[in-house]
Order: sequence, then C-alpha cells, then structure tokens
Amino acid sequence: MKKIVLLFAVLTLLSGCALHRPRRFTDLYAGDASAITRIVLLNGINGEIHVIAAPEKIAVFFDLLNSLSFSLQPNQPPRGGYLYRVELYAGEQKTLEMTFDSQSVAIHQIYYDLDSDVRQRLDELYRDTPEWISYSRLRFELTTTARVTRVTTQETGYFLTARLVGVTGSPLKQGVSLQSVWVGQETGGNSVGVTADFAVTWRGRMVQPVPYVFEQGGDGASVLRVYNVTGEGTELLAEIHHPGGDAPYQFSLDLSPLEERPRQEGEIPLRPAKMLWAYYYPWYYANSWDTSILQDQPVLGYYGSDSRAVIKRQVEEAQSAGIDGFISSWWGPGSYTDENLRTLLDVAQARNFSVMINFELLDWDGQPRGEAEVLEWLRYAVSEYSAHPAYVRVDGRPVFVIWASASLPNAVWESILVQLRAEGLEPFLIGQFSGEWARLDDLGVFDGLYQYNILNVMSASNQTDALFHVYESTGRAVRYYPLLMDSPAPRLWAATVQPGYDDHLIPGRQTPILGRENGALYRATFDAALYSDPDWIFITTWNEWWEHTYIESSQDYGDLYLQITRKYAELWK
Repeated sequence: MKKIVLLFAVLTLLSGCALHRPRRFTDLYAGDASAITRIVLLNGINGEIHVIAAPEKIAVFFDLLNSLSFSLQPNQPPRGGYLYRVELYAGEQKTLEMTFDSQSVAIHQIYYDLDSDVRQRLDELYRDTPEWISYSRLRFELTTTARVTRVTTQETGYFLTARLVGVTGSPLKQGVSLQSVWVGQETGGNSVGVTADFAVTWRGRMVQPVPYVFEQGGDGASVLRVYNVTGEGTELLAEIHHPGGDAPYQFSLDLSPLEERPRQEGEIPLRPAKMLWAYYYPWYYANSWDTSILQDQPVLGYYGSDSRAVIKRQVEEAQSAGIDGFISSWWGPGSYTDENLRTLLDVAQARNFSVMINFELLDWDGQPRGEAEVLEWLRYAVSEYSAHPAYVRVDGRPVFVIWASASLPNAVWESILVQLRAEGLEPFLIGQFSGEWARLDDLGVFDGLYQYNILNVMSASNQTDALFHVYESTGRAVRYYPLLMDSPAPRLWAATVQPGYDDHLIPGRQTPILGRENGALYRATFDAALYSDPDWIFITTWNEWWEHTYIESSQDYGDLYLQITRKYAELWK
C-alpha cells in the first residue's frame, strides 16, 4: 500500500512540474501567426488605442512574444488594472486577447509570469504605431446680420479638437477655438457666417448637455445650426436663434443622440521624437553686460556670442542637462545673430546637438515685418540652413518657431507659404498663441503651436492650475487636429516651461513679476507641460538675462535650474 501511495505522489509531482514548467508562446497559442492582419494595443493608463497593421511591425511583436518564457502563476487572484490589453485579429475575427503588466500576462484569463520586463518593448511598439480613434463630427454654422456674434462654452471635455472649414459673406474677423466660434463685420446689416467642425470624444458617454452662452453685438439676427456629419451626409441636431439685444443668451446642447449614430474612425499620424529645447540668444557682445538692468551674472562671465569656445561650453552644459537643442533667436540674413548661427550649427553638429531658428517677426519698434521681407528671410533661411546636419527637420521639412506669429494675418502667411512651395521650399512653421484658448484656425496655416511666456496664462506664480488647464486643452486640440483635415498631417504641440520672469529694471516695462521661488515655479511648469503629453518642450529661456528667464548657470543660482532640467528630462523621456 505504501508503494502505491508513493507512486501516486511521484506522478502528481511530475504532472505538477509539467504544468508549471516555463512554456513558449507557441505552446499557448495554436493560431496561425501569419494570418494576423492587425494588432490592437489599448493603453491601460490613458485609454488610448494604437493599431499595428504594418507586416514588419506585426513580425516584431511576434518576435517579442516568441522570445519570452511563460510560467503559470500558482495562485490566480482576481485582477484589476493592466499596462496594455493586446488583441490579435485575422481580418475582422479576434483570435486572441492578452493583458500585460510589466512582468506578467493573462491569456484566456490565466496568468503567467514572464522571464523579462516587457514594458519598454511594448512602449516602443506603442509609440511607433498610429493612434486609432472613433469619434463623432459636429458642424457648427454660425451666421449673423449683427456686427458680431459668438457662441462659447466652458465645458470642453467632450471636444477633442476643432477646425475652421469655411466662411460666408465677407466677414472682418472669424475664428474657432475649442471653446468658441465667432464671426464679425465692421458694421451690421450684411449676412456673414462661419462654419467650424468639432471632433467629439469617443471616451465615455455624453451624459450632460453642454452649456453655451450665445452673444451678439449690435442690431440684427444671429442663428446657430449644429449638424452631425457622417459619411452619408449631415443631420441637423439643433437650431438656436439669438433673441436679440445685447444680453447673453444661454442654452444647452444635448449631444446624447450621437450615442446612437454611426461614428467616424481615423488615425493620428505618428508623432515626432520627444525633444527638449531651450530658447537661445546669440546677440550678446562682450561689452554689452555692463548695465544696471542685470540682476545676476553668468558663471561664464561677460561673454560674446560670437565666441566658438563660449558656444561650445553652452552646448555641452545644455546637453548635460538633457536639452536636445537650441531655438536660436534670428534677426535676418547677414545680421550678428545670423553669423553666430553658423558657428552654433557647426558646434552643434560636432556634439550631435540640434538647432532651429526662432524667427523674430517684430522689428525693433515692435511692428511686424512686411510680407515681402518675411518671404525673403524665410527663402534665405530655408535655402541656407535646412540641409545642415544639425538643423532639425520634421518629415524632411526645416522647422522654424515664429515669434509673434499672430501679428500677421493668416491670409498673409498662406500667401508666403504658397510662394515658397512654388519654389520647392517647404518650411515647417510653429506658430505662437497667447491667452487661455488657442485659435485653432491657426492650424490651417501653421504646423504646430506654442506659448513663449507663461505670463500669457498666469499673472502670478500661484496660478499654475490655469497652466495645467491651458496646456491640456491646447495639447489635445493640436494632437487630434488631423482628424478633421482633408489630408491628415501631423500637428506639433510644444509646451513651455519657465523658471520665472522679472523685467522691472528695463525702462518702460510694467510687466507682472513671476518669482522663481527657489525652483518651485520651474518644477510646476514642468509638471503642467508633462501633463499635456507634449511632442516637444520649450524652455523659456537658456540665456535671456534681461527678462530674468535664464536657466544658464549663474552667480546667484549656480546650476540649480540645470539640475531640475536634467531630472525632468529623464522623467519625460
């Protein structure tokens, strides 16, 4: 009897060993890997869906699976969250679903330990594949015979992005933001209108109606018509007439009917590699530092921006802080900044550092340059620098950050770009916005948006909550803008971080002061920037000493701001 019991125990042990021994993916999945046509990755942290459809990417994913060893977990407690949910499809048929944590996976709700951490490799696959999204498309048609009219909401959570798609009549002004649509004329009497499309989020259910304020200036009639746009046409959802007079009219827009309507699907183009940039000012002469305006001094001493040794030291110091490139202030062909840009590019090339131009649109009197001069400068810059190995390009196009871009109407920018393209020159322009709500009609001209000075959003250092809101909503609108484009192309969101601001010693300035608070403000702006999931981050600034926004090593602060920069660069990347 003892021999029988012993034999049974041995057999049980052997069967348990077989059950719990490490297994390969081919032991767990009997399907045909070559039949898989797409792989869906659902991010368990932010809810985004990315789709792998390219055969070479599908092969990379299976190479990952086949390199792993799967060990059955002895205990199978109920699980909650996950890092990624992965679904395999052969045509329209789902053949397998897996949920991954960093070192475990559930297959058919059975959990296995993995012999290596897969998070980095899954993250790389996720980043290298386009985001897939399901959404509804709303069309706002706003017309008026009054002098001006606008519809506005503070509740923008349902809206991913918006695009200006047309105007009627001859309006003096019109525009669209994630918050508002507006149109106006010099005097009332004529009929003018604006049409804007909004992409409505696919996440969650649209439970609450969206409250709007309908405003009108001057006598006349204003009407808003809202349509649901599908591949089959448009369906009128609401028609709201302003009752007249100057008092704001409040109404609510019920979006719940969209839950029962067919939705559109689209992909967001792949995003550029994350890059951390700092505004760089190559305008200093060695004798320009002896002034009462300065509150601090650089550790490098009173340097000249034409010194190759100084530029080399600055690039090395920036790189050590995790900065990828300088946005170099540029005042046109043949200027002192143009000469120093050439040196900066050569130094940057030797250090695998990047450079792009900060196009100074305003002249010394604060007036925008004319169309002919802007065209001439851009023609020169694209022709002269775009082929340089250190000059940054997106999709092969040289990038220019345009300071005060709104000083010229979008029609002028369109004219400039048409002329450049006719010559085979294709710059990638990042436009500036200010205030809390970016004008999204700017994205019909510019390839991206940025803020230069956070004072455009907050007038005191304790208002960083406002920065979080502005960055999140703007980043969302820029990122999803391609959904509404006729030919989708990437749009770039650059979030600004800043250590402080203080220009009170400059004669004639009365700008609010943002105290540095021993680095606390800088950290808070980094937190807001990262929250918005930016493509790039811009640091205002590396060395603007007059406005006290520099992070370059100084007598007062040492390398404190470089240390903070390094920590956040590592966290972000």
